[in-house]
Amino acid sequence: MGPSLCDPQSLIKDLNPQQMEAVKYYGQALLIGAGAGSGKTRVLTRRIAWLLAHGFWASSILAITFTNKAAAEMRERLAALVGPEAEHMWISTFHSACVRILRRDGKEIGLTSGFSIYDTADCERLVKLISGDLNIDTKRYTPRMLLGKISDCKNSLTSWQDQLKSVNCDYKPGQRGYQVSAGDVDELVAVVYAEYQHRLAMANAVDFDDLIMRTVELFQRCPQVSEYYRHKFRYIFVDEYQDTNHAQYVLVRELSGIDSGEQPDSHMRGAGRVGPSWITVVGDSDQSIYAFRGADIRNIQDFEQDFPNAKTIMLEQNYRSTQTILDAANAVIARNENRKPKKLWTALGEGDKIVGYAADNAQQEAGWIANEIARIHEEEGVAYRDIAIMYRANAQSRSLEEAMINANLPYQLVGGTKFYERREIKDALAYLQAIVNPADNVNVRRILNVPKRGLGVRAEGLIASYADTHDTTFFGAIEHMEQIEGMSARTTKPLGVFRDMMHGLADFAKDHDTKPSEVVVEVLSKSGILEELQRSEDPQDASRVDNLSQLQSVAAEFEQNTPDATLAGFLETTALVADSDQLPGENEDSGKVTMMTLHTAKGLEYPYVFLTGMEQGTFPHQRAMEDTSELAEERRLAYVGITRAKRRLYVTRAAVRAQWGQANDMMPSQFLDEIPDELIDWKRREAGVERMRASWRNDDDEFGGWDDDDDFGSVPFSGFSYGKSSYGGSSYGSGTYGSRSSYGSGRAQYGGSSARGASSSYGSSSQRSYAGAGSSSSYGSSYGSYGSGKPSGKSGKVTTRRIKPKTKPVDLTKSSQASQTDNRSGLSISDVHVGDRLTHDHFGMGTVIETQDKGANSVITVDFGNGEVKRLLLRMAPIEML
Repeated sequence: MGPSLCDPQSLIKDLNPQQMEAVKYYGQALLIGAGAGSGKTRVLTRRIAWLLAHGFWASSILAITFTNKAAAEMRERLAALVGPEAEHMWISTFHSACVRILRRDGKEIGLTSGFSIYDTADCERLVKLISGDLNIDTKRYTPRMLLGKISDCKNSLTSWQDQLKSVNCDYKPGQRGYQVSAGDVDELVAVVYAEYQHRLAMANAVDFDDLIMRTVELFQRCPQVSEYYRHKFRYIFVDEYQDTNHAQYVLVRELSGIDSGEQPDSHMRGAGRVGPSWITVVGDSDQSIYAFRGADIRNIQDFEQDFPNAKTIMLEQNYRSTQTILDAANAVIARNENRKPKKLWTALGEGDKIVGYAADNAQQEAGWIANEIARIHEEEGVAYRDIAIMYRANAQSRSLEEAMINANLPYQLVGGTKFYERREIKDALAYLQAIVNPADNVNVRRILNVPKRGLGVRAEGLIASYADTHDTTFFGAIEHMEQIEGMSARTTKPLGVFRDMMHGLADFAKDHDTKPSEVVVEVLSKSGILEELQRSEDPQDASRVDNLSQLQSVAAEFEQNTPDATLAGFLETTALVADSDQLPGENEDSGKVTMMTLHTAKGLEYPYVFLTGMEQGTFPHQRAMEDTSELAEERRLAYVGITRAKRRLYVTRAAVRAQWGQANDMMPSQFLDEIPDELIDWKRREAGVERMRASWRNDDDEFGGWDDDDDFGSVPFSGFSYGKSSYGGSSYGSGTYGSRSSYGSGRAQYGGSSARGASSSYGSSSQRSYAGAGSSSSYGSSYGSYGSGKPSGKSGKVTTRRIKPKTKPVDLTKSSQASQTDNRSGLSISDVHVGDRLTHDHFGMGTVIETQDKGANSVITVDFGNGEVKRLLLRMAPIEML
């Protein structure tokens, strides 16, 4: 037993009953179902400290998180609770823990301890080289697409050998002149996967997915290694368990020893020294939003079946948000099926109502948001750092950025070009990687002519050809440059200089291995990278010099914070940085509004949150319209977005949004209607174009019911007009980026033009709108981004309407725009009844099982058989009644 490090009662005195039960639970397997903002990190750290307070050894604890930032926070909290003993635990991400294991024992499966870790850019470069050698059309089969397929294989623990077998392919890695069957995507992926792994092995390198997969391989192939770690880690804690993929799930099982058959010692306290480890997982199935990365929600749903005698404790008291925000989140997520019942509540009170705004288009939506941010900053004293704008896809950020710039509001865009992905930083790190691991062909080839030294494509090709022929590395070929045929003296001279420089840098790095910052300075100086940028008159190169200076500072900071710092260790930390790790800390005032996708926002919280693009086809995404599992994930994403807000939530939408160069009508998101209407204060219920359409159908109102003060949300602000056709006419970036400058020459007018929507009908009486199969919007195929693939064939399909529209007199006094929004199917809700049969241009024959009378936005639900049930917007659907 270890020393008792703190008073156990001090760990639980400020916890609620459920938190206390979770901290004190004594048993082999525990699932803590932690709702958003329920204090899961506090419970997890207190549970670990509770074990230490009862005499269990810190060295027997492994705590896994998903980000370095979360790991650092957990480490700090534990240090505050138990003191220096926290240093003896393993508290890290999955990938960092696997790196430590592979550095120590990877030699058992052919990895030497100095292996390189390739980031996405390195991997894409390697796949591009392979595609060139195999004559693969990289425009049709992009490196990113191929890498995605390879990643899927690794996340499911499918080896390249198994993948080749599955397509009956006899390809041998390293084979030259192999012709991949044209059009056979499965074989192409299998061949590239095999060659990719072969070249990684040749370079003594791994990618991110390999860190997990190869650790599992190590445990399964080497029982003695598996047994060592099973007996070392007797208490395992996994945070965000709902985000684990299959490979991580298997890794957890291997570490826990649940399948080892080893029996526990009944005479020992706790987990003892043998038998399965005790495992605690923390997660929320309602926040499982990473299926596109391979996350499997079944891991958390089936925990009680996977681990015998498992206990589940639900944390439902929220310490972050107001009850209004929680009621909205509960209402949305309750629509998902097959979930454990959980209802968040708080003692913080009801709080402000959710604020809603319906804009005519994306530009007006962005303009209103910028205007509202300026208003709450000036009138309510809200700091910019307390405000976040969130969106479903990166493509939505453009109009939002323009509005922020035009309004002269400071902002930071999370998910832009990351520090370690900047060209000059990648070049410097490539030098460092090549010094540590000369077998790293990708990085040696990257720096061969950086900065330019007369070693172009021809020289690289000659070296690569020699390396392939003689089965050696790229740098190994450089070492024998005198033997390379066709190498001219003009090429040999700079190549010799490069070789000697790399030898000198390697010697320097060896002598200064514990001082990575000094190695960085030496590399920047001797390589010529810094000198080339300093000589340049390009203003952007001055900022690149600053970035390189920052890299040296990062290395120096690593030295100060790491007792046993090494160059390889520094490179490891740079390779494992995640997006969220680069966000400002909780108590750090960035002085800027934060803009990010909803997927990036997971785990973060802000007092004021703007949830934008709440339209069918935008959020939920178009693909979710035809897949119930994807719609469930979109709803979980909405739940995550709503629960990021602490004090006030804004929801906004646009009636028209440009997609693929065309302006498309956008129906309100069904998630908006799932939020009880009394929770939302609509500053503008309907967009101007929607009111206009309503007026065309209203014979009693000659003028369409326009409010006198409604100018479509246009507000004069800092010399710009938002919401009207003139928006965006000024040049991009004409405002001062990032400054906190004035808001126009006089006092800006805030919100005065926004109609309150008292006379409009949107949102009342639980109104819901759906984009059915007839929707004209279309999106790219890449999850989470517009335009990254080809337009969806289903959503953009042109079909012939077979039903004749009802004849009615043509009113020549009405705008021609009416023809774009009139009833395309020619049907009214009174024409359709439950049980009616119909045929759909895409889905075929079906039976009506539900009708919802919502006037122009009436919806029918149709069962097309084989479990395919669709909700269709009646006026848009390409249907014919039978």
